[in-house]
Amino acid sequence: MSSQESDFVDDIIPDTLPAHTEPPRDKFHPWHRVRKEYIRRLQWNELTTRLVKRTWRRQLNVDEPEWSFEDRPDEDKSFHLPESVLLQRSLNCLLIPGEDLLDIRALWRDIQKLNCYIRYLGFNESEGSNQEGTRVHVSNNAVTSLPLMVRDSCVVRDRFEAVARENSLAWHYLRQYGPYHVVNLDLCGSLFPNTSRDPQEYYNALFRLIAYQFESQKTEWLLFITTMVEPAVVQVEKLKVLCGPTHDNYQKHKEFAERLLELFPAEAFSGEGSAVNVSALDEQQMVQLFGVAFGKWLLRLCQKAQPQWTVAMRRSYRYSINEEKGAVMLSLAFEMKPNIAPPVDSTGMAKLQLQPKVFPSELECALKLAESVANIRDVDAELIALPELKAELQEAQASLLESAGYDRAAYLKWVSEGELSSSSKP
Repeated sequence: MSSQESDFVDDIIPDTLPAHTEPPRDKFHPWHRVRKEYIRRLQWNELTTRLVKRTWRRQLNVDEPEWSFEDRPDEDKSFHLPESVLLQRSLNCLLIPGEDLLDIRALWRDIQKLNCYIRYLGFNESEGSNQEGTRVHVSNNAVTSLPLMVRDSCVVRDRFEAVARENSLAWHYLRQYGPYHVVNLDLCGSLFPNTSRDPQEYYNALFRLIAYQFESQKTEWLLFITTMVEPAVVQVEKLKVLCGPTHDNYQKHKEFAERLLELFPAEAFSGEGSAVNVSALDEQQMVQLFGVAFGKWLLRLCQKAQPQWTVAMRRSYRYSINEEKGAVMLSLAFEMKPNIAPPVDSTGMAKLQLQPKVFPSELECALKLAESVANIRDVDAELIALPELKAELQEAQASLLESAGYDRAAYLKWVSEGELSSSSKP
């Protein structure tokens, strides 16, 4: 092995893990609540683990590389992965991390037993990992020093929304680090059309990202979206635009209409014109309508792409962030799969018969989407109903925060006192 390769591997896997030198932190925020650990473990990481085992394991497996020792039996067995192979076989993740990189720390914790490397790109509009002395810089150094973490993983000081612009730093890095197996967009703003802030920038960026993934990613990938829904400040006309594909399917397919009428009153779809009558919905129904409409928007993009893609909503959750205003956070999960069909020899020169593939139709996907939205579970209710699970998640969250330099005892005390915080981010 060359000295360059040796130096690279030494950077990837250090002899000792980094230690925090500053005093433990004892100020906590809403994203430190136990319910966030619920989302990390039981949604994001569990779905990622399932796809690693089911689909990505062969691609990511680094246990027995075919280029290792079979052709070099006399070489030293302490052979390390070359950089080119490591980057090809890493689990690529795109995310919007906070300053402590808790989401990526939790992912490493939950999948390291699968023995696959993780490489990530993060966007943080306040700090980047190349800014020495910042919390993100310290956290990134600690995380990339962990075993099975690719050393060049980084956090860019830019907004996710900037990927919509081809001349942006964000777009440059997105292409450099992609394509991605996991895209986790824990948004500070909202994809819900509202009068507080126009979500157009988010949709532009998400459209650009999806187009890139459809062109570059050759296998299934996961899209996690965490967004606030606040019916009290709905921008009615833009919500009607988002609901366009949903209304079209309602008019076109009786089965889909019947499924929607299990969630919404008929008055929502029986008005004049081609728009949903939002005024016929209560707050709970408006949250559900957004879930269906956003999923249908993704499905329309998948159906218009070449090749087409199948989108399926996986286990998704909600939790309240302001009961008085009816504001909730939706944590939505979608699995994207390319519809790759085998070739057909219409000339008859080849006598081999290949089994044709049958992919779910738009109607089938839409029906399952509506069912999945109806089954979105309330995290707060789950934690009340399952105190043993809450206690387990509380300990796991305490350990996660401790690894990021927080005071474990102070955190447990904070939780026992009701997880009160003046910070606004959920």
